[in-house]
Amino acid sequence: MHTVLIFFFFSYSPKKIYILQITFLQFRMIITVGFVKENAWPELIPKLRTVFESSNLISQNAHSRWDAINVLTILHTIIRPFQYFQNPKVPREPVPAQLESIAEILVIPLVVTLHHNVEKALSFQYKIQFDLEQVLLMICKCIYFSVKSYMPAALSAILPSFCQDLFQILNSLNLECASPDNGYLLRLKTAKKSLYIFRALVTHHQKHVNKLLPNIFNCAFKLSK
Repeated sequence: MHTVLIFFFFSYSPKKIYILQITFLQFRMIITVGFVKENAWPELIPKLRTVFESSNLISQNAHSRWDAINVLTILHTIIRPFQYFQNPKVPREPVPAQLESIAEILVIPLVVTLHHNVEKALSFQYKIQFDLEQVLLMICKCIYFSVKSYMPAALSAILPSFCQDLFQILNSLNLECASPDNGYLLRLKTAKKSLYIFRALVTHHQKHVNKLLPNIFNCAFKLSK
């Protein structure tokens, strides 16, 4: 049943968005109970990796059966419960095994995809690519939930590299071009989510980003002018 549900989401047409949103709410309940609280559904992450690699997000195949935004929305739904500590009364609560697995198997390849897509998006100096900006925003949302409370070991090792991509996004902003007609609002939302990521890193994981603090403060200062 779980496997059927996964493949339904990935292949579902985004045009039928109302039905999809209702079904995602049901899926979130299943994730919260079965995957997060009971640590069941062991085949979930490997199956997601398989679909992830064959989606048009990775394969660049426009005719892929698996839609990039559906892939990222599913991943976002799965990571979402881990934005909060699962046992907040436990001092120095360890990273849940499920989140460590998600980070190593799914989020790390996503960071590589983020890097390539940031370079691609910034290469279009005078034209915003709506689909590309949508992907960047969803990736940043997934990363944010991954580090908001916990710091998975796999992500801590690559913090400098993906923070550089976030710096590029923030430095690319031109508030005078922020028109709702050209998709630039998506870039602004991605930049806002990047600032949320930096806030989480500085607040909860400062020892991992001490060397990056000057760059983080410089980006924030430039935006505040």
